[in-house]
Amino acid sequence: MSAPANRWKLGLFVIAGCAVGLGALSWLGATGLQRPKRQVWAYFDEALTGLEDGSPVRFRGVRIGAVEAIRVGRDQKHLAVQMGLFAEYLPELGLVLDQPTGSEPLQTDLRAQVVMSWVTGTAFVQVDFFRDPATGPQKLPFACAPNTLRTVPSTAKSFEDAGREVLRDLPALVGEVRELVQLLHRDVTAAALPALAERLQSTLTAAEQQLGELRRRDTVASVTDAFAEVGAAARSLRADQGALGAAVAELQGLAADLRGELRRADLAATFATGRAAVGEVQDVARGAAAELATLRAAVAAVGRLAALLEQDPAALLRGRAAPARSPLTENPR
Repeated sequence: MSAPANRWKLGLFVIAGCAVGLGALSWLGATGLQRPKRQVWAYFDEALTGLEDGSPVRFRGVRIGAVEAIRVGRDQKHLAVQMGLFAEYLPELGLVLDQPTGSEPLQTDLRAQVVMSWVTGTAFVQVDFFRDPATGPQKLPFACAPNTLRTVPSTAKSFEDAGREVLRDLPALVGEVRELVQLLHRDVTAAALPALAERLQSTLTAAEQQLGELRRRDTVASVTDAFAEVGAAARSLRADQGALGAAVAELQGLAADLRGELRRADLAATFATGRAAVGEVQDVARGAAAELATLRAAVAAVGRLAALLEQDPAALLRGRAAPARSPLTENPR
């Protein structure tokens, strides 16, 4: 069997461990508190919501000190913030605090600004090389303590000042807008808008009439050209019909002459040759007659087209209707 645990030794070990931990924490805290600091003052002309004793003082995110006290300034408008800056950072920032400056702030480009966190409701002092506002560097209306840093307004203060300026100038702006509206109303009334609208309407009507006249002229010119082309085609067809009629007549005369010669001839061979020639001539005559009939049908169709265009010139542009049949496709009776 194992020996029973010694409870006294276990308790003593736990107590010793806790004592060592507390001692280490105390030493670390004392070391932090014993870091050499130098006092610096800053005067803010705004509300320091969330800033309290112990709030950090930072330079671009690095803690370089802490707020030690917040007091009301001599003019009862500014808030005086006493800050303790770690001595090891002062030479690096270019701060020389051993030489008092009397009643003027330190002649340095460093500025102090309050940065507020709207999420946590806390604030801290940011020390950096901020640009002075448009009104110039801060000027205090009272004699300040040595080692005083100038301040610049916070972002919330800048928004508040801008809003106040807008509200201050808003009545004058509203008056100017009212005067501008009245001036525009007077000018519009004096411009005689009804007469101007009537003139504009008449101009548009005249333009539409001119456009319609131009379109009609183009349509008439197109129909005239179509009539001329149809007439030329009809004349050409008539000339061809005459030429074919003459050729048919000549062939018929030649066939008659051949028949006469065959009657007068007594030789069988001459008769057979002549009969063959007559057959060929008759075939040619029949083909010519068929061509002549086709030509006559084409001439008749062209004549009907010319008659239709004379009665209705717009039919050439509109085209034929779906149910009706074109005169060009009807068979001559």
